[in-house]
Parts: sequence; C-alpha cells; structure tokens
Amino acid sequence: MDNENNTEQQELEVNKNKREEYEQLMKDSSTQLDGYWDSNNPFVKILLLGLVVLIAVGAVAILVPYFTGK
Repeated sequence: MDNENNTEQQELEVNKNKREEYEQLMKDSSTQLDGYWDSNNPFVKILLLGLVVLIAVGAVAILVPYFTGK
C-alpha cells in the first residue's frame, strides 16, 4: 500500500512538472504585443487621418467626373 501511494505521488509530481513545462511553453510561444502600434498614439492618429484624407480626395477625383459626365 505504501508502494502504491509512493508511485501515485511520483505520478502526481511528474504531471505537475509536465503541466508547468506546458504552461511555460505556451507562455513563451504566445503572441507578443510589445511592438504593436497603439491606436491612441499621436503618430498613428496622424497617419490614419492622412490615409482617410487620401482616400476621400481619390474618391472625389474619380466620382465627380463620372457623375458630371466628363
């Protein structure tokens, strides 16, 4: 009986170690978001505003001649 208890304890310890290794592996392999651009950053806001203006100007440049028939 003591042998069974000892074997069970060893299996629990092995499972605990494997689980810790697995959790560490998953943590290491997860996506790191340290380098993403924050949407509240002033540079990103200016860049996005510039893109919106460029798209709006391009749409006007294409749609105005189309609808005026020229």
